[in-house]
Amino acid sequence: MSDELKKKAYLEAQKLKSAGYDFDIILARLDKMGIPEELAEQVVKNMAIQYIRASRNETAPFYNLALFKIGIGVVLAIVSYIIAPGILILPIGFIATGIALAWKNRPV
Repeated sequence: MSDELKKKAYLEAQKLKSAGYDFDIILARLDKMGIPEELAEQVVKNMAIQYIRASRNETAPFYNLALFKIGIGVVLAIVSYIIAPGILILPIGFIATGIALAWKNRPV
């Protein structure tokens, strides 16, 4: 297949994806434009992989920060339990606060 046809297929698919169309619709539009079915499926597959990678890269910092906040809550809970072993509500509160802070800033 020619490089020009591949370029045309990728440009059209990117244009349709940025317009908000689903991958099935993009595949149908590429077929309708006369792009060979094999190339159209390859283009849609590559776009889906790029979409998955981009979404993972966007959510990775959230999970790292959430684990950090929960970890701080657990460390504070251990320290507070060592300092005041009779007050059990304090460590539970620290852990719950860490979880609540992580949950509050989650991506939607």
